[in-house]
Amino acid sequence: MTEPPPTLAGSFLIAMPGLADPNFWQSVVLLGVHSHDEGAFGLVVNRMLDVDLCEILIEIGEEPVDDELPEVLAGGPVQPSHGFVLFERGEGETPADEDIAISDTISVSGNTETLARLASGSSGGRYFLLLGYSGWHPGQLEKEIEDNSWVIAPLDTSILFDVPAEERWSAALRSIGIEPGALVDTGAAEPS
Repeated sequence: MTEPPPTLAGSFLIAMPGLADPNFWQSVVLLGVHSHDEGAFGLVVNRMLDVDLCEILIEIGEEPVDDELPEVLAGGPVQPSHGFVLFERGEGETPADEDIAISDTISVSGNTETLARLASGSSGGRYFLLLGYSGWHPGQLEKEIEDNSWVIAPLDTSILFDVPAEERWSAALRSIGIEPGALVDTGAAEPS
């Protein structure tokens, strides 16, 4: 019996210069789920939206307690009105059943109660809200990787939480020894 191929869940996908899809141009995607049989789910972690998290919290009936709220990001082109919270779990905190555990300390939740709890400061660590997600059918992501549209890098939480969103693509490439300026552009200019 052959072993199943390894999963890429918990890794960064870094868009290569030849990837001209405007949804993913110079993007960094954190893969939450990856199965060769079921496809993949991920969140773009470097596309800021002009959306005020304070207004979203008020809409769901929460009073923000912090003046410095994190940015809201475009997680991907699928269901852009659906929110996901990417967050650090508190010390000793186990992931909730409905959460996707990305690593030993990072989870993703689609639950508004999780957002409210994090925004109130009652548990967890750093977080941000993402609207929409990125998805691939079985075999689609593997084909895109084979076509050199993506390069894979290990998850680095400092890139997620310590590097400004607009610098995460370059930082993710550098984390695996690739200097962004040294990449050969195959003619794919920034999509309009």
